Amino acid sequence: MEHWHLWTIAGILLIIVEMLTFTFFAGSFAAAAFITAYVASWEVGTTWELASFAIASAACVLAVRPFFSGLVYKRSDNKPVLAEAMIGQTATVVDEIEPNGGHGRVKIGGEEWRAQGKDARGIPAGTRVQITAVEGATLTVKPA
Repeated sequence: MEHWHLWTIAGILLIIVEMLTFTFFAGSFAAAAFITAYVASWEVGTTWELASFAIASAACVLAVRPFFSGLVYKRSDNKPVLAEAMIGQTATVVDEIEPNGGHGRVKIGGEEWRAQGKDARGIPAGTRVQITAVEGATLTVKPA
Protein backbone atom coordinates (compact mmCIF):
# COMPACT_ATOMS: atom_id res chain seq x y z
CA MET A 1 0.00 0.00 0.00
CA GLU A 2 1.44 3.35 -0.99
CA HIS A 3 1.50 6.49 1.15
CA TRP A 4 -1.18 8.26 -0.86
CA HIS A 5 -3.52 5.34 -0.11
CA LEU A 6 -2.98 5.86 3.62
CA TRP A 7 -3.59 9.61 3.37
CA THR A 8 -6.78 9.00 1.37
CA ILE A 9 -8.04 6.50 3.95
CA ALA A 10 -7.21 8.99 6.73
CA GLY A 11 -9.16 11.67 4.86
CA ILE A 12 -12.18 9.42 4.47
CA LEU A 13 -12.11 8.49 8.16
CA LEU A 14 -11.88 12.18 9.10
CA ILE A 15 -14.89 12.94 6.86
CA ILE A 16 -16.83 10.28 8.78
CA VAL A 17 -15.77 11.86 12.08
CA GLU A 18 -16.88 15.27 10.73
CA MET A 19 -20.31 13.89 9.87
CA LEU A 20 -20.69 12.88 13.52
CA THR A 21 -19.48 16.16 15.06
CA PHE A 22 -20.59 19.07 12.76
CA THR A 23 -17.77 21.34 13.90
CA PHE A 24 -15.82 21.63 10.61
CA PHE A 25 -12.70 20.82 12.62
CA ALA A 26 -12.18 17.22 11.49
CA GLY A 27 -13.26 18.29 8.01
CA SER A 28 -10.35 20.71 7.88
CA PHE A 29 -7.93 17.87 8.62
CA ALA A 30 -9.72 15.66 6.09
CA ALA A 31 -9.12 18.27 3.40
CA ALA A 32 -5.48 18.47 4.48
CA ALA A 33 -5.21 14.67 4.27
CA PHE A 34 -6.57 14.70 0.71
CA ILE A 35 -4.14 17.45 -0.28
CA THR A 36 -1.33 15.41 1.28
CA ALA A 37 -2.49 12.30 -0.61
CA TYR A 38 -2.10 14.27 -3.83
CA VAL A 39 1.40 15.41 -2.78
CA ALA A 40 2.29 11.83 -1.74
CA SER A 41 1.35 10.58 -5.21
CA TRP A 42 4.46 12.41 -6.48
CA GLU A 43 6.59 10.20 -4.20
CA VAL A 44 8.31 13.16 -2.54
CA GLY A 45 9.12 11.41 0.73
CA THR A 46 7.67 11.28 4.22
CA THR A 47 9.20 14.59 5.32
CA TRP A 48 7.49 16.49 2.52
CA GLU A 49 4.25 14.66 3.12
CA LEU A 50 4.24 15.63 6.80
CA ALA A 51 5.20 19.21 5.92
CA SER A 52 2.41 19.48 3.36
CA PHE A 53 -0.06 18.02 5.87
CA ALA A 54 1.02 20.56 8.52
CA ILE A 55 0.76 23.49 6.10
CA ALA A 56 -2.55 22.32 4.62
CA SER A 57 -3.97 21.67 8.11
CA ALA A 58 -3.04 25.15 9.29
CA ALA A 59 -4.49 26.73 6.16
CA CYS A 60 -7.74 24.77 6.41
CA VAL A 61 -8.23 25.42 10.12
CA LEU A 62 -7.41 29.13 9.86
CA ALA A 63 -9.14 29.92 6.56
CA VAL A 64 -11.57 27.26 5.40
CA ARG A 65 -13.15 26.42 8.76
CA PRO A 66 -14.21 30.03 9.55
CA PHE A 67 -15.58 30.38 6.02
CA PHE A 68 -17.79 27.30 6.23
CA SER A 69 -18.80 28.03 9.83
CA GLY A 70 -19.90 31.50 8.71
CA LEU A 71 -21.95 30.06 5.87
CA VAL A 72 -23.78 27.62 8.10
CA TYR A 73 -24.31 29.77 11.19
CA LYS A 74 -25.04 33.16 9.60
CA ARG A 75 -28.67 32.20 9.14
CA SER A 76 -29.20 31.61 12.84
CA ASP A 77 -30.92 34.36 14.75
CA ASN A 78 -29.37 35.67 17.93
CA LYS A 79 -32.76 36.25 19.48
CA PRO A 80 -33.02 35.93 23.24
CA VAL A 81 -34.93 32.89 24.42
CA LEU A 82 -36.83 31.87 27.52
CA ALA A 83 -36.29 34.20 30.48
CA GLU A 84 -34.01 36.62 28.57
CA ALA A 85 -36.82 37.22 26.09
CA MET A 86 -38.99 38.72 28.84
CA ILE A 87 -36.67 41.68 29.46
CA GLY A 88 -38.32 44.81 28.10
CA GLN A 89 -41.82 43.32 27.98
CA THR A 90 -44.71 44.63 30.02
CA ALA A 91 -46.59 42.75 32.70
CA THR A 92 -49.44 43.44 35.11
CA VAL A 93 -48.98 43.43 38.87
CA VAL A 94 -51.24 40.80 40.46
CA ASP A 95 -50.11 41.06 44.10
CA GLU A 96 -48.79 44.40 45.30
CA ILE A 97 -45.02 44.70 45.12
CA GLU A 98 -43.81 45.87 48.50
CA PRO A 99 -41.64 49.00 48.84
CA ASN A 100 -37.83 49.02 49.21
CA GLY A 101 -37.11 45.98 47.02
CA GLY A 102 -39.93 43.92 48.46
CA HIS A 103 -41.62 41.18 46.52
CA GLY A 104 -44.96 40.69 44.87
CA ARG A 105 -46.34 38.88 41.81
CA VAL A 106 -46.82 39.90 38.18
CA LYS A 107 -48.63 38.24 35.31
CA ILE A 108 -47.03 38.01 31.89
CA GLY A 109 -48.29 35.87 29.04
CA GLY A 110 -50.77 34.03 31.23
CA GLU A 111 -48.13 33.08 33.81
CA GLU A 112 -47.53 34.54 37.23
CA TRP A 113 -44.00 35.34 38.30
CA ARG A 114 -42.44 36.53 41.53
CA ALA A 115 -41.33 40.14 41.10
CA GLN A 116 -39.44 42.82 42.94
CA GLY A 117 -39.36 46.56 42.42
CA LYS A 118 -36.23 48.69 42.21
CA ASP A 119 -37.55 51.91 43.74
CA ALA A 120 -38.46 52.81 47.31
CA ARG A 121 -42.19 52.97 46.49
CA GLY A 122 -44.45 49.98 46.33
CA ILE A 123 -46.31 49.13 43.12
CA PRO A 124 -50.05 48.52 43.58
CA ALA A 125 -51.94 45.63 41.99
CA GLY A 126 -53.25 46.33 38.49
CA THR A 127 -50.28 48.55 37.53
CA ARG A 128 -48.53 47.90 34.21
CA VAL A 129 -44.81 47.34 34.72
CA GLN A 130 -41.82 46.78 32.49
CA ILE A 131 -39.43 43.90 33.15
CA THR A 132 -35.85 45.13 33.52
CA ALA A 133 -34.02 41.98 34.65
CA VAL A 134 -34.49 38.28 35.36
CA GLU A 135 -32.71 36.53 38.22
CA GLY A 136 -33.69 32.90 38.54
CA ALA A 137 -37.46 32.90 38.90
CA THR A 138 -37.69 36.52 40.09
CA LEU A 139 -38.36 39.42 37.74
CA THR A 140 -37.16 42.93 38.48
CA VAL A 141 -39.73 45.47 37.32
CA LYS A 142 -40.37 49.19 37.14
CA PRO A 143 -43.62 51.04 36.41
CA ALA A 144 -44.23 51.28 32.66
